[in-house]
Amino acid sequence: MKKVLISTVTALLLVIIITGIGLAALPQKEASGTFVTTSTTIISEMDDKFNTVIDLRSVVAYTGTLEGTSTLEGTLIVYRDESASFQGVETFTGLVNGIPGTLTFKLQGSSDLYQAIQINNTITSGTGVLASLHGELSKAGIIKDNGPVGTYTGQISNQ
Repeated sequence: MKKVLISTVTALLLVIIITGIGLAALPQKEASGTFVTTSTTIISEMDDKFNTVIDLRSVVAYTGTLEGTSTLEGTLIVYRDESASFQGVETFTGLVNGIPGTLTFKLQGSSDLYQAIQINNTITSGTGVLASLHGELSKAGIIKDNGPVGTYTGQISNQ
C-alpha cells in the first residue's frame, strides 16, 4: 500500500514538473493563430445625437497557439462616421501551447468605416499553470455577421 502511494505521488509530481518545465523552457513565446466570433448578443443599445453605445456579449473560437473558446463582454461605441471603439473583458478557456486552463484578457480596440478591426488583448490573469502567464495579443481582421474574424499575433511569457 505504501509503495503504491509513493509511486502515485512520484508520478503526480513528475507530471507537475514536466508541465511547469514546458512553460518555463519558453520564457517568451511567439503566439499566433486565428479567431472567429461565433455569436454575439446585444445586451443593451442606446443612441445619442452622435453615437450608438452597445453593451454586448460574444463567443469567440481560437485556433493556433490558443485552442479553445472565449466569452467576451464589453461596450462598443459606434460613431457617426461608422467607425467604432471597443473595450471589454474576455475569458478564454482551452489550451495555450497545449497546456489547459483559463486566461482573462482586457480588450481595447477600434474599427474603421470599412469595418477593418484592430484589437489588443492584454492578459490580466489565469488559472492553474496558466496563472503565471503575461503578454499581449494583437488582433487584426474584419467585422462579419456575428462579429470580428481574423488573425492574432503576440508574445506570451511566464515571467
